Amino acid sequence: MNPAASYSLRRRLVWLLTSAVAAIWLLSALVVYQRAHHEADELLDSQLTQVGDTLLAIVAGGEVEHFVKELHEHARRYPVPLAFEIWHTEDGGVARRLVTSPGHAGFDMPLTTGLSQRQHQGASWRFYAVQDKDAEYHVVVGQAHAARERLAREIGLSLLLPAMLALPLMALAVWWGVGRTLRPVDAVARQVGALDAQALAPLDESTPLPDEIAPLRTALNALIRRVTEAFDNERRFTADAAHELRTPLAALKVQAQVALRAQADDSRQHALGQVIAGVDRMTHLVEQLLTLARVDPARQDIAPRPLDPATLVAEVCAELLPQARLHGQDLRVDAAPGCTIAVAPAWLQIALRNLVDNALRYAGEGARIEVRLAPAGSGCVLGVADDGPGVAPDLRTRLTARFVRGETEGEGCGLGLSIAARVAALSHARLELGDGLPRADGGYGFAASLHFNAAA
Repeated sequence: MNPAASYSLRRRLVWLLTSAVAAIWLLSALVVYQRAHHEADELLDSQLTQVGDTLLAIVAGGEVEHFVKELHEHARRYPVPLAFEIWHTEDGGVARRLVTSPGHAGFDMPLTTGLSQRQHQGASWRFYAVQDKDAEYHVVVGQAHAARERLAREIGLSLLLPAMLALPLMALAVWWGVGRTLRPVDAVARQVGALDAQALAPLDESTPLPDEIAPLRTALNALIRRVTEAFDNERRFTADAAHELRTPLAALKVQAQVALRAQADDSRQHALGQVIAGVDRMTHLVEQLLTLARVDPARQDIAPRPLDPATLVAEVCAELLPQARLHGQDLRVDAAPGCTIAVAPAWLQIALRNLVDNALRYAGEGARIEVRLAPAGSGCVLGVADDGPGVAPDLRTRLTARFVRGETEGEGCGLGLSIAARVAALSHARLELGDGLPRADGGYGFAASLHFNAAA
């Protein structure tokens, strides 16, 4: 499978931010341009109105000749962007053009009073027409729309040009800001790249990180711890297996050599019996090691469903009952239903089987073993007690370590209580070791109990 193509987060952020800013600015410029065009139309319409009313007042006051002279002189020095003409209606009702603005050939169409928009000489014009109350003088003022559009374009360019010059500077500023903001990501990437596969260590958490990146470092450290724990479990399992299997294998070899050299049938049978017993012990050891290897890396990130373990306890004890009868032991079960605990059934079976098997192996011939399930406070206690030799109190604290056995001789390998302790930790329970059932000599046997919290 080909790896997915990579991309630059910095370039993508710069492109998105710059494009978003440019789009928003262009939209704003368009709105401003439209508003400016509208305001310019109103301003120029007001100008047309003022010019028309002023011209009408001048000609109505009888100052036409002086006005025409001043107008031509002013037009030579300051061109006026307006065209106008003044009409006079004589006594006979004949209208005569009295004054025309310089450079203007005159309007060739009748115009109604007020503002209007019409075509003149193939172009769009804006007109304002007004007359005095006697209808003697008629003033028409016009302006080509091209002049208004030119003014609107000048306003638009005045808005666009500064922004177009500022966009590259804005892109550089965004590039610098995004790069500075992403420095913590580069720092975390360098720390991850510097990790040694043979000696994984969590990333340094003393350096502050942004809220968006800190969870990534926390997740990486959690992953590193889990991987380190898995590696440690694997190395520990390999070392434990090599250590514990070395001696039994050597013993098997010795017994096999004795059987080969034995001349008498009794000696040969005894040696072969020792070989079979050694194979049984190694089988048990391998089973325990495999169970421990399966339990060690186990995690329960999802809470198990509530469970009433009474039926499961009875089933596990029924499976081990033939082993108890083989040694003349009395295995009793008191598991009334009614307790509800949060534990995975598979883990509970493993823990209980190891506790009962541990009692069967170390309690001795003819021992009495009791398995009891009972409520305790808001939780539940599952205990396995025997009336065997027991364990000294100062040794009990070390029994949950791997390959640690009590002072009593037995066929165990020292892993049962370690497995039960691991299952208790996975199930948020507690393993307690103490005195067991009373003996005839006044002493007490050994007891191991799992204290579970009640399921919600």
